[in-house]
Amino acid sequence: MVLVPVLIVAGLAYRRRLTKEAERLRAGREELATILDSVDACIYVKSADLRYQYVNHKTAQSIGLPVDSILGKTDFDLFDTNMAADLRFNDQRVLQQGEKVVAEEGHVLATGDTIRTYLSIKLPLHAADGSIRALCGISTDVTEYRDIQESKYRLTYYDPLTGLPNRRLLLDRLGMVVKGTRRSERYAALLFIDLDDFKVVNETQGLYSGDRLLSRVARCLEEVVRESDTLARLGADEFVLLIHDLGLDVEQAAHAAERVAEKLLSQIVNARAEEDRLPTLPITASIGITLFADGDANVETAMRQADIALQQAKAAGGNTLRFFNAEMQADVMERVSLEADLHQALARDELCLHYQVQVDSRASVIGVEALIRWNHPKRGLVPPMLFIPLAEKNRLILPIGYWVLETACRQLAEWAKERDTESLYIAVNVSSVQFHQTDFVARVQHALEVTGADPARLVLEVTESLLMEDPQWVREIMLRLSKLGIRFALDDFGTGFSSLNYLKRLPLHGLKIDKSFVNGVLEDPVDAAIVNTTITLAESLGLEVTAEGVESEAQHRWLLEHGCQVFQGYYFGRPQARDNLKLMLAESFIPT
Repeated sequence: MVLVPVLIVAGLAYRRRLTKEAERLRAGREELATILDSVDACIYVKSADLRYQYVNHKTAQSIGLPVDSILGKTDFDLFDTNMAADLRFNDQRVLQQGEKVVAEEGHVLATGDTIRTYLSIKLPLHAADGSIRALCGISTDVTEYRDIQESKYRLTYYDPLTGLPNRRLLLDRLGMVVKGTRRSERYAALLFIDLDDFKVVNETQGLYSGDRLLSRVARCLEEVVRESDTLARLGADEFVLLIHDLGLDVEQAAHAAERVAEKLLSQIVNARAEEDRLPTLPITASIGITLFADGDANVETAMRQADIALQQAKAAGGNTLRFFNAEMQADVMERVSLEADLHQALARDELCLHYQVQVDSRASVIGVEALIRWNHPKRGLVPPMLFIPLAEKNRLILPIGYWVLETACRQLAEWAKERDTESLYIAVNVSSVQFHQTDFVARVQHALEVTGADPARLVLEVTESLLMEDPQWVREIMLRLSKLGIRFALDDFGTGFSSLNYLKRLPLHGLKIDKSFVNGVLEDPVDAAIVNTTITLAESLGLEVTAEGVESEAQHRWLLEHGCQVFQGYYFGRPQARDNLKLMLAESFIPT
């Protein structure tokens, strides 16, 4: 009989423990629900048959329905068929293959007339036996960022006055046409168009009238240009037309280019006649033309030849056209001479590295960027913009690039021996040609081994355009080098059009904001918004942000206040030779 009371007491105690445990679990669930509902992102769980098992407040708000009206439903019950199919495709990758999926997805708002863009991360949820029982998703609204990216793309690649492609986009397309002519041997033409005495319009009638005329000229020129060709505005009153696929015969190509040029001249005269103001001021133009199809053609040569021909047309009195010919070759021959000298520059020990400091938020030097310089025995210091394109054209960029890499590594090893410089890193620019060599990883390893440099102190800077050329190959190479301890920075961020999804997959350490945007943060709201958004994006991706081209205290202060972590530019110091840099560091030159 004594056993019965004992069992009763034990049962009551056990029930009390169960009650307390249930209360604790309920409180935990309520606390978790409160946290998830306060997150500014859509968080949800879908079952194995892709029905919603849980949604937070943000998800319900995004879909436009109460939580209870969403649970148990599929995406096909909530979204249009095409969008639901896209969502299901990503979900099935998670459930069927056990993948973690990171993707940009579109959601139509409840109103049905607006599409929002979300960056979604989806993960499998496993049962006790290891099978996948559900998926969990987190989707962040990045619509405003994408809008800014698209606006930034327009600002980067298109002229705001005329809407035509600008110099940067023209050069990109010209580069593609040059490569195409090398393969097909079909001629292409580049036409430089410059309005004669256009400054008279601005001086007599004001800039507004000048801008109206430029816009009208752009529209008139577009009327005689094929959609497959590129009409661009370089700036001021200068336009460029790139025509491709003019045939295999040079005379045929010349006649075709001449006919187009004559139509352009006529259209420009008509543009003046159709303006309702200034009927007494006729407008004409000069046009310079160059043809190219052989393997020696390159972007810079074509641009230079067309410009030389344009100057000849203007010297002839304007309202005419001229072709580039052998008599205009003096400047071109000078360039050929420079290229010949470049072949000997490495052997003659004429190349050297200068270093520009990078500082942290306390204005302490934490690293440098290595910048190549050519000290020509007769020409003096040759700017990189003159010889780097030459090196890329004739593949001298490979030995030069590896020399830069090994020299930088050797400098790292030397600095590691001194207390004042042992913690500094060196950032080295890597060209697309160099990066796509099959032995690139081995070359980098060799440079580290022969110099004894610490891989953790080496940063390789790559461009957005390089990343997008062959994404899978680029990612594989970056991962292999990252395993060695090498870091990667995305250079000139903002001048390309990178995918958020792609950036997320890369082993990047940091982003460098292009100086063209940094220069305008104090005056241009668009530049300020782009820089601020880039900093926010980098923070969300866990990336360090470096601002290039900082030239004033005001710029530095603005960037600092908006969360930028690393700074580079003339305000902190111009590129210096090694010995000068050492003195500069010793004298604590950096402003605070």
